[in-house]
Amino acid sequence: MTQSEFIIRNTRPEELDAYIDVLERAAEWMESQNLAQWIPGTFRQPETRQHIANAIAQQNSFIVEPVNTMNGSNNNSTSSSSSLSASSSSPSSSSPSSSSPSSSSSGTIAAIFALNYEDPFDEMLWSPLLGPDHWKDAIYVHRLVVEPSFQGKGIVPQILAFVENLVIEKGKTFLRLDCRANNPRLRKFYREKCRGKVVMISNENNNNNNSNNNGNDKDGVVQEQVLQVQGLEERGTFRNPKTGIEYARFERRIVPASSSSSSSSNA
Repeated sequence: MTQSEFIIRNTRPEELDAYIDVLERAAEWMESQNLAQWIPGTFRQPETRQHIANAIAQQNSFIVEPVNTMNGSNNNSTSSSSSLSASSSSPSSSSPSSSSPSSSSSGTIAAIFALNYEDPFDEMLWSPLLGPDHWKDAIYVHRLVVEPSFQGKGIVPQILAFVENLVIEKGKTFLRLDCRANNPRLRKFYREKCRGKVVMISNENNNNNNSNNNGNDKDGVVQEQVLQVQGLEERGTFRNPKTGIEYARFERRIVPASSSSSSSSNA
């Protein structure tokens, strides 16, 4: 099964229990592997359940599912009319497209994730590094789970490509996510396996032989080069002062630095 055979759509309110079941299975697996990422039972607690329900109502919660192909062909990875089509593995691909008669959702959950924009948790995690305002210039990916039977099929890069398109559409600059710092396996995966693009900025001075330039780059030429990369950039760790839990932070700059009104990181 290839990336083009998955769609990404908003979670429906009636899928709340199924969505939570995926989270709970992931929490149970983490506990069995001695990974203190999530605690089983947490997502069924009333407060957390309501938080997830609110995210679904706000259309910030998503499901990835396989596509049912008809006539043996599915050249466009598209969703039903109520769905959002997943982007291709290239972040520069077009925005979510409309429905196609050649495919439909299967009803099987392959993966889930949620998006935050200005959540207090992300402010706590990122503002010490970026400052009180710059942390808002991003879309934050949370509760990302790929079901075991669908792991290794390129779903995570497809999710990140989908979010990268949203970053551009929403006028943001960064995609960010985090995980527990004591999960080296997941940290390595984010650093090495989450392919995408970054924009490298260089400032080449046309008068580099002019000793009177005195560091003035007004005659320089800013060049932007889009590079395909294999992973996200890890931006250090942060320990929650209330819980003592340490988190590793990851990001990718999506919009060219010269197009961003404020820069909070070097790509």
